Amino acid sequence: MASEIEALGYVGLEVSSLENWRAFATGVLGLQVIDQAGGLDVRMDAYARRLRLTEGPRDDLAYAGWEVRDEAALISLSRRLQAAGVAVSQASVDQAAARYVAGLIRFEDPEGNAHEAFFGPLQKTHEPFVSPLGVGFKTGRQGLGHIVLSCRDKAAMMEFFIGVLGFRLSDHINTEVIPGRPLEISFLRCNGRHHSLALAPVPIPKRIVHLMVEATSIDDVGRALYRCQDAGIHLSFTLGRHANDEMLSFYPMTPSGFDIEYGWGGLEVDDETWHVVTHDRNSAWGHTYQRPPRPQKPGATTDAFS
Repeated sequence: MASEIEALGYVGLEVSSLENWRAFATGVLGLQVIDQAGGLDVRMDAYARRLRLTEGPRDDLAYAGWEVRDEAALISLSRRLQAAGVAVSQASVDQAAARYVAGLIRFEDPEGNAHEAFFGPLQKTHEPFVSPLGVGFKTGRQGLGHIVLSCRDKAAMMEFFIGVLGFRLSDHINTEVIPGRPLEISFLRCNGRHHSLALAPVPIPKRIVHLMVEATSIDDVGRALYRCQDAGIHLSFTLGRHANDEMLSFYPMTPSGFDIEYGWGGLEVDDETWHVVTHDRNSAWGHTYQRPPRPQKPGATTDAFS
């Protein structure tokens, strides 16, 4: 089944500290942050917005926005969702304008995650993206990157994203990403990027496991790694190369407590020759899991020599 969805276009995050995120996005990741009423817009290319940060207590995914080709594709997707019994709401003109798109629908997946599909994103070619750290990002027709969602009923989520939305299965990983916790992660694509979405049955309270952005240079990854180390930012996974999509990356923890995968060199999939495989390792090398630091007890000292 062909899918109208062509890319992960944008992501909305509810975060408890806009200022911490501003510093992290600009000073660590090299993204461009713009103040807008009620929050922050984050740019990484010609799109007017790739991330929207609004302040709130959840520190989690607010919504994921999936791009389709045009209005006809959006209408087709809306009808298919409704035929499958999925409630769809049509955004008003003002609501679409607030997302910087020409048209927009909203719906939820089986676990209540909010999703949007849209067409006609605003391009800011007269105001080029400028990274404060000189970083370039791989986007274009492959979208902003990928998201990994936690799930309780993975079978229902797979049926929704593949059977209803038309995502294509790239592969599975059966492994222990965190030692002692076996799980199967499934990777789904909607364009040439190996995956724009992954589903992981991990027992965490957050809806989002991580968000991936891909730099255009391996040196950008190395520089970002050392920026994290210099700033004392916890790395949930060390530098490594994944077994399936071959991404060279590391995972700094965001100010909201979930991870960003910061990578380079991800595999591009040819639908004509690709076949589904299963891996029994998360990574060809590296990506060693590191437990988050425990909260410091009141009155404790940080002096290692005391």
